[in-house]
Amino acid sequence: MRDITILMDTTQGRPARFLEALFGRGVNVDAGCLFARTEGRVMHVAVEDHEVPVVHEVAVEQGATVADDRECVVVPPGFPGGVAAIGTRVAEAGVTINLAYFGASGQVVLSTTQLDKTREALGL
Repeated sequence: MRDITILMDTTQGRPARFLEALFGRGVNVDAGCLFARTEGRVMHVAVEDHEVPVVHEVAVEQGATVADDRECVVVPPGFPGGVAAIGTRVAEAGVTINLAYFGASGQVVLSTTQLDKTREALGL
């Protein structure tokens, strides 16, 4: 699974058009988030590895920029103890969480300093 960071301007409706373009090309966004920054917006989407090239193509077509593309860990919904337990286990493994966001089905997407140790700590 990959976390793709996309930078876009603040044109009204741009995030929706971007997602519609992804869905139209068969990309399944497992999770994502969107937030404003001083100039523009930042969108994160979690997609399967084989879908990454399509996300890059759609970004170009939509006038957006892919700023980062990194491997991530997806914790399935219903993790015992919830988000607090996830954070505690990762911290106890000596790993730093750089990014966390949630999927519509309750999954948690993590980007950490050590993905293998993260997976091990969470039993994934």
